[in-house]
Amino acid sequence: MKKIKIILITVTAVLIVSSNSFAQRGQSGNCISQGAVAFDAFYGYPYINGALLKALSSAPVHNTNHLGAKVEYMVSDNVGLGVEFTYADASVMYSDSTGNHTAGIRKYRILGKMNYHFATTSNVDPYFTVGAGVKNTTVYDNGTKGASISINLLPVAIRFGVGVRYFFTDFIGINGEVGLGGPMMQGGLSFKF
Repeated sequence: MKKIKIILITVTAVLIVSSNSFAQRGQSGNCISQGAVAFDAFYGYPYINGALLKALSSAPVHNTNHLGAKVEYMVSDNVGLGVEFTYADASVMYSDSTGNHTAGIRKYRILGKMNYHFATTSNVDPYFTVGAGVKNTTVYDNGTKGASISINLLPVAIRFGVGVRYFFTDFIGINGEVGLGGPMMQGGLSFKF
Protein backbone atom coordinates (compact mmCIF):
# COMPACT_ATOMS: atom_id res chain seq x y z
CA MET A 1 0.00 0.00 0.00
CA LYS A 2 2.93 2.31 0.75
CA LYS A 3 4.27 1.78 -2.80
CA ILE A 4 0.87 2.75 -4.26
CA LYS A 5 0.86 6.00 -2.26
CA ILE A 6 4.39 6.85 -3.42
CA ILE A 7 3.44 6.23 -7.05
CA LEU A 8 0.25 8.31 -6.77
CA ILE A 9 2.21 11.20 -5.21
CA THR A 10 4.81 10.95 -8.00
CA VAL A 11 2.15 10.96 -10.74
CA THR A 12 0.42 13.95 -9.11
CA ALA A 13 3.73 15.85 -8.95
CA VAL A 14 4.43 15.14 -12.63
CA LEU A 15 0.97 16.40 -13.59
CA ILE A 16 1.36 19.59 -11.55
CA VAL A 17 4.83 20.33 -12.92
CA SER A 18 3.65 19.77 -16.47
CA SER A 19 0.55 21.96 -16.17
CA ASN A 20 2.22 24.63 -18.33
CA SER A 21 1.64 22.36 -21.34
CA PHE A 22 -2.10 22.13 -20.64
CA ALA A 23 -4.06 20.89 -23.68
CA GLN A 24 -1.48 21.71 -26.31
CA ARG A 25 -2.46 20.75 -29.85
CA GLY A 26 0.60 21.95 -31.75
CA GLN A 27 0.55 23.34 -35.26
CA SER A 28 -0.75 20.10 -36.80
CA GLY A 29 -4.10 20.18 -34.97
CA ASN A 30 -3.49 16.68 -33.57
CA CYS A 31 -5.12 15.74 -30.28
CA ILE A 32 -1.70 15.07 -28.74
CA SER A 33 1.60 16.65 -29.70
CA GLN A 34 5.02 17.67 -28.39
CA GLY A 35 4.95 18.96 -24.81
CA ALA A 36 1.59 17.39 -23.90
CA VAL A 37 1.14 15.01 -20.97
CA ALA A 38 -1.37 12.14 -21.09
CA PHE A 39 -2.58 10.29 -18.00
CA ASP A 40 -4.46 6.99 -18.41
CA ALA A 41 -6.27 5.02 -15.71
CA PHE A 42 -7.19 1.51 -16.84
CA TYR A 43 -8.60 -1.93 -16.04
CA GLY A 44 -6.78 -4.87 -17.62
CA TYR A 45 -7.93 -8.40 -18.35
CA PRO A 46 -7.05 -11.19 -17.68
CA TYR A 47 -4.85 -11.85 -14.66
CA ILE A 48 -3.63 -15.32 -15.59
CA ASN A 49 -2.63 -16.22 -12.01
CA GLY A 50 -6.18 -15.40 -10.90
CA ALA A 51 -7.63 -17.64 -13.61
CA LEU A 52 -5.32 -20.46 -12.49
CA LEU A 53 -6.33 -19.97 -8.84
CA LYS A 54 -9.99 -20.10 -9.86
CA ALA A 55 -9.42 -23.34 -11.79
CA LEU A 56 -7.65 -24.97 -8.82
CA SER A 57 -9.93 -23.77 -6.01
CA SER A 58 -13.34 -25.10 -5.05
CA ALA A 59 -14.03 -21.87 -3.09
CA PRO A 60 -15.08 -18.58 -4.73
CA VAL A 61 -12.10 -16.53 -5.98
CA HIS A 62 -11.92 -12.73 -5.85
CA ASN A 63 -9.87 -11.64 -8.90
CA THR A 64 -9.22 -7.90 -9.39
CA ASN A 65 -7.47 -8.62 -12.70
CA HIS A 66 -5.22 -5.60 -13.43
CA LEU A 67 -5.70 -2.06 -12.15
CA GLY A 68 -3.25 0.45 -13.51
CA ALA A 69 -2.17 3.94 -14.42
CA LYS A 70 0.12 5.40 -17.08
CA VAL A 71 1.60 8.83 -17.56
CA GLU A 72 3.28 9.87 -20.82
CA TYR A 73 5.18 12.99 -21.82
CA MET A 74 5.36 13.76 -25.55
CA VAL A 75 9.00 14.51 -26.40
CA SER A 76 8.00 15.08 -30.06
CA ASP A 77 4.79 14.93 -32.10
CA ASN A 78 5.31 11.17 -32.62
CA VAL A 79 7.30 9.91 -29.61
CA GLY A 80 6.24 9.80 -25.98
CA LEU A 81 8.11 8.55 -22.91
CA GLY A 82 6.31 7.41 -19.80
CA VAL A 83 5.79 5.16 -16.84
CA GLU A 84 3.16 2.48 -16.23
CA PHE A 85 2.12 0.98 -12.88
CA THR A 86 -0.01 -2.16 -12.67
CA TYR A 87 -1.47 -3.99 -9.65
CA ALA A 88 -3.21 -7.39 -9.76
CA ASP A 89 -4.56 -9.59 -6.97
CA ALA A 90 -6.50 -12.83 -6.77
CA SER A 91 -7.54 -14.36 -3.45
CA VAL A 92 -9.69 -17.04 -1.91
CA MET A 93 -11.24 -17.15 1.57
CA TYR A 94 -11.08 -20.32 3.64
CA SER A 95 -11.87 -21.42 7.20
CA ASP A 96 -10.02 -23.66 9.62
CA SER A 97 -10.06 -24.25 13.38
CA THR A 98 -8.51 -20.80 14.02
CA GLY A 99 -11.07 -18.82 11.97
CA ASN A 100 -11.53 -17.32 8.51
CA HIS A 101 -8.46 -16.56 6.39
CA THR A 102 -7.46 -15.21 2.99
CA ALA A 103 -4.82 -16.65 0.69
CA GLY A 104 -3.86 -15.46 -2.76
CA ILE A 105 -1.34 -14.13 -5.23
CA ARG A 106 -0.50 -10.46 -5.82
CA LYS A 107 1.59 -8.71 -8.49
CA TYR A 108 3.00 -5.19 -8.87
CA ARG A 109 4.69 -3.97 -12.09
CA ILE A 110 6.46 -0.72 -12.89
CA LEU A 111 7.56 -0.14 -16.49
CA GLY A 112 9.37 2.58 -18.34
CA LYS A 113 7.63 2.94 -21.72
CA MET A 114 8.17 4.44 -25.14
CA ASN A 115 5.21 5.04 -27.45
CA TYR A 116 5.30 5.78 -31.17
CA HIS A 117 2.20 7.72 -32.26
CA PHE A 118 1.05 7.38 -35.88
CA ALA A 119 -1.97 8.59 -37.90
CA THR A 120 -3.00 10.93 -35.07
CA THR A 121 -6.01 13.17 -35.80
CA SER A 122 -7.84 15.87 -33.85
CA ASN A 123 -9.61 13.20 -31.74
CA VAL A 124 -7.87 9.83 -32.31
CA ASP A 125 -4.39 8.92 -31.04
CA PRO A 126 -3.18 5.44 -32.13
CA TYR A 127 0.25 4.25 -30.94
CA PHE A 128 2.67 1.34 -30.72
CA THR A 129 4.21 0.77 -27.29
CA VAL A 130 7.20 -1.03 -25.83
CA GLY A 131 8.15 -1.11 -22.17
CA ALA A 132 10.51 -2.74 -19.70
CA GLY A 133 10.73 -2.67 -15.94
CA VAL A 134 10.39 -4.73 -12.80
CA LYS A 135 7.68 -6.85 -11.23
CA ASN A 136 7.11 -8.36 -7.82
CA THR A 137 4.83 -11.39 -7.43
CA THR A 138 3.94 -12.63 -3.95
CA VAL A 139 1.94 -15.60 -2.71
CA TYR A 140 0.34 -14.81 0.65
CA ASP A 141 -1.76 -16.49 3.33
CA ASN A 142 -2.91 -14.59 6.42
CA GLY A 143 -3.69 -17.89 8.21
CA THR A 144 -2.11 -19.02 11.43
CA LYS A 145 1.48 -18.35 10.35
CA GLY A 146 0.79 -15.35 8.10
CA ALA A 147 3.04 -16.63 5.32
CA SER A 148 4.12 -14.42 2.43
CA ILE A 149 6.53 -15.75 -0.19
CA SER A 150 8.01 -13.82 -3.10
CA ILE A 151 8.04 -15.96 -6.27
CA ASN A 152 10.07 -13.75 -8.58
CA LEU A 153 12.04 -16.25 -10.63
CA LEU A 154 12.50 -13.53 -13.26
CA PRO A 155 11.60 -10.10 -11.79
CA VAL A 156 11.76 -8.42 -15.21
CA ALA A 157 8.58 -7.13 -16.85
CA ILE A 158 8.33 -6.47 -20.60
CA ARG A 159 5.40 -5.22 -22.69
CA PHE A 160 4.76 -4.89 -26.42
CA GLY A 161 1.43 -3.58 -27.65
CA VAL A 162 -0.72 -1.32 -29.74
CA GLY A 163 -3.26 1.10 -28.37
CA VAL A 164 -5.54 4.01 -29.11
CA ARG A 165 -6.96 6.99 -27.26
CA TYR A 166 -10.13 8.76 -28.34
CA PHE A 167 -10.60 12.28 -26.94
CA PHE A 168 -14.23 13.44 -26.95
CA THR A 169 -13.16 16.80 -25.44
CA ASP A 170 -9.82 18.61 -25.52
CA PHE A 171 -8.97 17.11 -22.13
CA ILE A 172 -10.91 13.85 -21.55
CA GLY A 173 -11.11 10.62 -23.51
CA ILE A 174 -11.06 6.83 -23.38
CA ASN A 175 -8.23 4.41 -24.09
CA GLY A 176 -7.73 0.81 -25.12
CA GLU A 177 -4.64 -1.32 -25.61
CA VAL A 178 -3.84 -4.92 -26.54
CA GLY A 179 -0.46 -6.50 -26.04
CA LEU A 180 1.83 -9.13 -24.61
CA GLY A 181 3.31 -8.83 -21.12
CA GLY A 182 0.78 -7.94 -18.43
CA PRO A 183 -2.89 -7.75 -19.33
CA MET A 184 -3.70 -8.82 -22.89
CA MET A 185 -6.48 -6.18 -23.03
CA GLN A 186 -6.85 -2.94 -21.11
CA GLY A 187 -9.18 0.02 -21.29
CA GLY A 188 -10.11 3.07 -19.28
CA LEU A 189 -10.13 6.87 -19.09
CA SER A 190 -7.57 9.30 -20.54
CA PHE A 191 -6.77 12.83 -19.43
CA LYS A 192 -4.59 15.27 -21.37
CA PHE A 193 -2.69 18.22 -19.92
